[in-house]
Amino acid sequence: MQKHNGISNIIDTLRSGWFLIAFIGGMIYWVARQDNSLVELDRLTVRMTTLENRTTVLETGIGQLQLKIDGIKEDVTLIKTAVIK
Repeated sequence: MQKHNGISNIIDTLRSGWFLIAFIGGMIYWVARQDNSLVELDRLTVRMTTLENRTTVLETGIGQLQLKIDGIKEDVTLIKTAVIK
C-alpha cells in the first residue's frame, strides 16, 4: 500500500504541475528553435559575403571593360577624323 501512495503522490504532483511541465517544455522548444535560427543566420551571412565578393569581382570586371570600350571609342573617333581629312 505504501508503494501505491508514493506513485499516487507523484501522479498528483504531475497533475497539479502540468502547466509548469508545459512551460518548461515550451521553453526547451523555443531555445531549440532559436539555436536553429542562429545556425541559419550564420549560413545566410556566409552566403551574403560570398555574393558580395562575387559582386565586387563583377563590378571590377565591368569597370575594366568600360575602360577598354572607352579606349576603343577614342580610337574609332581618331580613325574617323583621319579618314574624313
